[in-house]
Amino acid sequence: MRKKAQPIQKQNIAPHVLSRGGYDYLEQKLLAEKTKKKLQEVAQSESVDGIIDPPSPVRRHVKWKMARTKKTREMTTEVAKEIAEKIVSHFQLTIRIIFQYLVNAMYNYVFCAGFL
Repeated sequence: MRKKAQPIQKQNIAPHVLSRGGYDYLEQKLLAEKTKKKLQEVAQSESVDGIIDPPSPVRRHVKWKMARTKKTREMTTEVAKEIAEKIVSHFQLTIRIIFQYLVNAMYNYVFCAGFL
């Protein structure tokens, strides 16, 4: 079985460094960090609203990038680093497009619908 899997593993250009817990454990760890950070912010601002709200779910591209980041904060391979940069830039571009769409929709709603 091991000999059969070796050529398949050699084709993996962006291996992850997750333990047996896999993505589930990584997601739990990231959610715990977000919760801890949110509780610290609430404690500093002395507000009760933040305690009730759970943290937002971890985005897929963040999990993918964290799964391929070593403890030394380096990516597993240069290819993984390039892929992560492409993913992040694509995500940022998508956010900009969505924001621009919403701004245009608000402009059309306010100025073109005759509310002025």
